[in-house]
Amino acid sequence: MWIFRWLLIAVVMLLILGFALQNQEQTVSVNILNYSTPNLPLYLILYIAFGAGLLLWVAVSMVHVLKLKGEIHRIQKENKKIREELNRMRNMGVVEDENTPDIDEAPPVPGN
Repeated sequence: MWIFRWLLIAVVMLLILGFALQNQEQTVSVNILNYSTPNLPLYLILYIAFGAGLLLWVAVSMVHVLKLKGEIHRIQKENKKIREELNRMRNMGVVEDENTPDIDEAPPVPGN
């Protein structure tokens, strides 16, 4: 399986390199609000946009992971309380009610 992964990485790297080599002479200027970049190669602009997208994805993912970890902590705390309550109830004595029939007594049969 590791061979497949390395071959896939090599193919992707070759495709990226081929894209960059084919677009070396194409230059573009990007206008963002009032800022205008100097003429830069197209592949550089695309790599910068890709890198910015990756950073944004990492930031959003980290926020999501932190929320999930907080929820896991809250649920584990609640689970601990429920287990403690269950253990207290297991160790509690059984209190019999006056109306509860003994096990040895047969229940009354209706109609007799």
